Amino acid sequence: MLRALADNACARFDRVMRHGLRRVLLQRGGLDGLDLAEFERRFAALDRYNDPGVLADPDRLLAPPGRPPLLTPQATRAIAGGRATHYTFRSPYRPLDPDYAREYAGYDRVGTVHLHAWQHDRPAPASILLAHGWCVGHRRLHEIEFSIPTLFRELGLDVYLYVQPFHSLRKPTTARFSGELFPSTDLVRTNEAFVQTCQDLRAAIGAILEHNPAPLGMMGSSLGGYTSALIASIDPRLSFVAPIMAPASLAGLFWDHGEGDPFRVQAEALGMTRERFHRAWALHCPLTYAPKIAWERRLIISARGDALVTDAHADVLWEHWQRPRRFRFTGGHFLQIGRRDYIRELARFLADLAILPAR
Repeated sequence: MLRALADNACARFDRVMRHGLRRVLLQRGGLDGLDLAEFERRFAALDRYNDPGVLADPDRLLAPPGRPPLLTPQATRAIAGGRATHYTFRSPYRPLDPDYAREYAGYDRVGTVHLHAWQHDRPAPASILLAHGWCVGHRRLHEIEFSIPTLFRELGLDVYLYVQPFHSLRKPTTARFSGELFPSTDLVRTNEAFVQTCQDLRAAIGAILEHNPAPLGMMGSSLGGYTSALIASIDPRLSFVAPIMAPASLAGLFWDHGEGDPFRVQAEALGMTRERFHRAWALHCPLTYAPKIAWERRLIISARGDALVTDAHADVLWEHWQRPRRFRFTGGHFLQIGRRDYIRELARFLADLAILPAR
């Protein structure tokens, strides 16, 4: 009974937050004054991302650099059993769209990748790479959200936190807040930022495995969960994946929550449909690919009271991944009351895979 009450309260809070986030998302996304010809021209610019040859071989756009990047320490502090280091490296990404290349050149900070690391003095039995959600990215916040001290000390993992493009330390000075520009209703910029994300993360994977060749997995929440599912769909070097509250399709999520929005009404009047929207963002959708990670190494985590990424959205990824291991915790998308429960489930999951010793 108490759990159900908590889930319902969290769902109500999610709906309030969803309304506010939707208004923020659409502030720069108006279609006023856009005629059909210009809309179709912009849509045609997406062909380079959803070409069938590219979707059949995403490495044509999303491949990592040939060599792992050199991680440059910006700050290091001693912690029990190891050290915590803030690393940076230059993003290997270069824009694909000529118009976006000119826009991207005006953004500062985005081209530097920030990777926070908690590394043991002795080789760890495994490593985990974390990806945060939309509008956040501050290290201290995610130390709490992901229980990083528990992952490091109790589970014995080397832990890495990747900062997404346009977020936190990578927020351009022209942006009003972390995550304002990505993801957004700008179809080209969102595709390009996911290209950058994939290249950045796959470069980071190379650097982590060079430091410690032990098993490496990914876990992320919300946008980070979606990102984790995407990387697990294109990079066979990962040994496990645990997306948390991850939509199966970002296009589907935006479309469903856009019911009644003036932006969606305008877009539909210009010929946009759910199917066209999905095709526009097929490059970064996990549903486009068969996962590269074995079935038993997939764990899908969701919140029972989540009113943003609902069970209906999470179910699609679960079905696409052939119904792997799944765990639901108490709470919602924003108020994750039972978040420590999914850390305990992660520990059981890794023990069952013999990546970590049984606890």
